Amino acid sequence: MSTKTIKFSVPDMHCESCPKLINITLEEIPGVVSSNASLKDKTVIVSHTEKVSPELLISAIEETGYTATITK
Repeated sequence: MSTKTIKFSVPDMHCESCPKLINITLEEIPGVVSSNASLKDKTVIVSHTEKVSPELLISAIEETGYTATITK
């Protein structure tokens, strides 16, 4: 199974609970291998299978109350 990695900017994170909530939410999505949200960097790095779209990940982050954009 091939995996991809994508990085998001999530500038709304402001406390230790924010990355925990984002990681839990993303890791519940079938096809997400891992999620590493960083409060310090205000980023989330997600490893996922090819079946998971960036749009799905952004939608899941936004459903937790944060804005997310893909970074290069």
